Amino acid sequence: MHTSARAVIAGLLLSAFALTGCSPFPPGARLLSPEPSDTASPDAAETPEPADDAGTPPTEITFAAGAELDPALWTVGWDDRLMAADERFTASSPDDGNGSWAYLDGQTQCTVAFYQGAITDLELGADDRESTDNMLAAVLSTQIPGVTGADVSANASDDYVAQTTQEGTVDIRMVGGTGGAGGDDASWSEFGRTFGTLGTSLVVNVECPPGQDVATEVTDLLGSYLGIAVAPASG
Repeated sequence: MHTSARAVIAGLLLSAFALTGCSPFPPGARLLSPEPSDTASPDAAETPEPADDAGTPPTEITFAAGAELDPALWTVGWDDRLMAADERFTASSPDDGNGSWAYLDGQTQCTVAFYQGAITDLELGADDRESTDNMLAAVLSTQIPGVTGADVSANASDDYVAQTTQEGTVDIRMVGGTGGAGGDDASWSEFGRTFGTLGTSLVVNVECPPGQDVATEVTDLLGSYLGIAVAPASG
């Protein structure tokens, strides 16, 4: 059973942060570490749940269980229901054909930017958790020169998102902070997952103006509007 770590963020560490590939993160933002919370169990204690005889993926795709996904059988991608659900969100950047697109939340004025695809020159880690932290560091590196996966690991937290092609969950990593173009009271969060065996990374950047709490926005997105689809590669 997972426990959410979406109460993001406490403790100043890094600065000058922007997202590449999806949509810009605010320049001058500060990276903050998460508050201590009861997150998913460490991979050392996890037992990957293999696909069953019917050919379905694991119901809980933990960071360790990602190794069970055969690229000849499975593909992964964001299941984005922001436009379909209601009129709350409008497309601010349509899909560019290279895996990037973005929305504006009309209720909060937060921006929500997506990326899915390969991250060039990504160094894979021992498991998908480490690979995800390396991916987040690669995304941040143009605005935080020298940032490493270890830096991200020191500030990120485990969370999860629902599978939408079957009942189940997918573990993700989440990091966030305050500041940037919206001022010191603005807030942002970046979360996602790298699937090392599939060669695919999924990233979302959420940026909220002063007066709007990014943790609330992310909880709303993951609870009502966003999931990960694990689909047969032939489909």
